[in-house]
Amino acid sequence: MQEEEKLGVIPTLLARIDASPGFASLGQSVQLVSKLTEAEEGGTRELTAAILRDASLTAKLLRLANSSRHAHSGRNASTIDQAIALLGLTTVKSVVLSLALLNNLSHKPQSNQLHAEIVAAYFCGSLSCEITRLYAQRYSSQEAQVCGLMQNLGRMMALYHLYEGIEQVRAMQAEKNLTEEDAMMAVLRVRFDEISAAIAEHWSLPDVLQTSLAPRLEKAPPREAHTAIEWQHLCALFSRRITDILFRLPEAQEKTAVTQEIEFFRSALKLKGDEVDELIEKSLEATNNLLTDMAFPSNVEQARALLRKGSERVRDRLSSGDALTRAKPGEKTAVEVIQLVLRLIHDKYGFDRTLLCLPDSTGLKAIAGVGRNANQVVTRFRCHGQRPDIFRAIAEKKADLFISNAHAPSLAPLIPDWYRDAVNADAFLLLCLAHEGRLFGLLYGDYVSAPGVAPEGVSHGDMAEWRKQLIAALVAATVGAKPPAL
Repeated sequence: MQEEEKLGVIPTLLARIDASPGFASLGQSVQLVSKLTEAEEGGTRELTAAILRDASLTAKLLRLANSSRHAHSGRNASTIDQAIALLGLTTVKSVVLSLALLNNLSHKPQSNQLHAEIVAAYFCGSLSCEITRLYAQRYSSQEAQVCGLMQNLGRMMALYHLYEGIEQVRAMQAEKNLTEEDAMMAVLRVRFDEISAAIAEHWSLPDVLQTSLAPRLEKAPPREAHTAIEWQHLCALFSRRITDILFRLPEAQEKTAVTQEIEFFRSALKLKGDEVDELIEKSLEATNNLLTDMAFPSNVEQARALLRKGSERVRDRLSSGDALTRAKPGEKTAVEVIQLVLRLIHDKYGFDRTLLCLPDSTGLKAIAGVGRNANQVVTRFRCHGQRPDIFRAIAEKKADLFISNAHAPSLAPLIPDWYRDAVNADAFLLLCLAHEGRLFGLLYGDYVSAPGVAPEGVSHGDMAEWRKQLIAALVAATVGAKPPAL
């Protein structure tokens, strides 16, 4: 990060983009599609010529046009003109832009995350298009789609060109338990939307695209849009916020957050809640269908799961007076240690949900967690009832166990009803945190869909060190002594 600190993040990023021939052509692709959207007359001919200059893009569009979903008329598309007629200009332009992104962003260590960002971009463009088609027919729905498709441009470019910095952001999120935006400002001192706006200006994109990518920080609901450029700005901003909710927030917060955004933009975009909910579902389905036809390396569900993991924070249910929240000046509290280590374990083993459980009078209760619906699950993860269960059995034996198929008939008597109601994961790992024969906690990590094999390295290496840190924090908080040397 020394170069970024010396020159500034945005100038460094723009210099790296300029040095990449592929990204120079991406800017040209965006400009071309935007101009064609502005002037549909004769646009097909120019678009066809541009597509034919890219053999890979030509092949992919012909394949898409001849997929079962589009070749319903019984005609085969053997030319780009025929492909455009079958697919429609809206779909073709979306594919042109996103395939240009895909060609540039693949073959990197972060390629899976970049693929997921492209999926989110597809959805954002589709939602912008549908909202404009329903609520503002006087404005171009194709222009809205392009504006929506480019909303996470800054994220993708930063992830590609500033990967080291983004990794530092992720590390700070885990260490300090921060939101993504707070960690971005602490490490890079810039937001993703500011990066998008800077790239749009640097590429001299059309005014409507530059405006749609401009950061908007007003806290009061916006006024009604009266011009095309105002509409595209607000529509793209709303679609980006909905995309961030669906692809980055924990599932438990999704419904409330979407409702709040609809209410915030209701007057400006003339939104109706039930209709918008339907448009969201329609756009998710349309995005998945297009990805399937393209044989894209990620789908909506995979993209949402991956991007959510990058934004999760450790949730805890501890009161301010709890012993785990107290520490001497200059020391980390037990909760701070737990939050950091849980996040490290969660990321290392790719769990969908990671919890820390403490023994209590009924058996065990979760007190902190990270991952899918963690905040909701932590409040419900409670061993209770008279029947023996697998969690209390493992805790009593102070053993470790991986369950590869929690729905196996042989395990049915040991999987309690409260677990099926609250979690019901396909597979999970239990690791006991014990010291000098005493159980201080139980580490739980699960997979919503069974991976088929047990996670590797849970008894040595990083995990062994993380378990020591958890045990030391729990022992110190519980017995009021210095952390033991483990």
